[in-house]
Amino acid sequence: MTQDHTDQSDAPTLTVRFLGEIYRPRTEFTFGRHADLVLDENSYLHRIAGRFRLELEAWWLDNLGSRLRLTMVSDDGSLLELQPGASSPLLSTGGQVALSAGPTRYMIEYSVETPVRPAVGAARSGMGGADTITYGPILTPRERDFVVVMAQGRLTGRLGPIPSHGEIAETWGVSHKTVDNTLQRLRKKLRDNSVTSINSAETLVEYLVTQGLVSPADLDWASLDNPAGPRPAATRSP
Repeated sequence: MTQDHTDQSDAPTLTVRFLGEIYRPRTEFTFGRHADLVLDENSYLHRIAGRFRLELEAWWLDNLGSRLRLTMVSDDGSLLELQPGASSPLLSTGGQVALSAGPTRYMIEYSVETPVRPAVGAARSGMGGADTITYGPILTPRERDFVVVMAQGRLTGRLGPIPSHGEIAETWGVSHKTVDNTLQRLRKKLRDNSVTSINSAETLVEYLVTQGLVSPADLDWASLDNPAGPRPAATRSP
């Protein structure tokens, strides 16, 4: 069966496949226990676990659950885990979305006719000889200084609480108010770019890391543990 909602001439076409069924949503498509795509009646499964969403001429995947992780495996072999509340554009022409609820694992296939095009303000940065596409606004040097402290645990794989605004201020020798104001402006900038799932420090960090807006290269440059003091992003060569 084909659920065909296509009716937008300029929008990239998304095709979703699950257990032999084919769906072609127009602007958004939810999946879960009680959603556009009903995966199962599994009580461990969220009523709405995730959503494909068309925005800024690109298809996005949103994790709308409160406990489950979504794993996006692209056809090129790249893998991205979305924590609850996180979102990511579909950066390849196809792949699978995997999630587990209780003992059951689900695999949803997707394909995009038109590859994602970075939005205005998107940046490319080379790492290891390859280009990494970041989707969203470019961070200012001061924003990068502050968020690299917040994201250091996520970037290094060390679990633990995200540093407080006071700890960020102490690291960079600025006032608590400066940190507050800068991060408030950053959140506003992201919301102006249609990023909504950034209500906590955890979801903000997850978004910045998964979108490549802050990276291990930024952490290496900052040298936060250097006894002589950290290095500001503004002193880094392009």
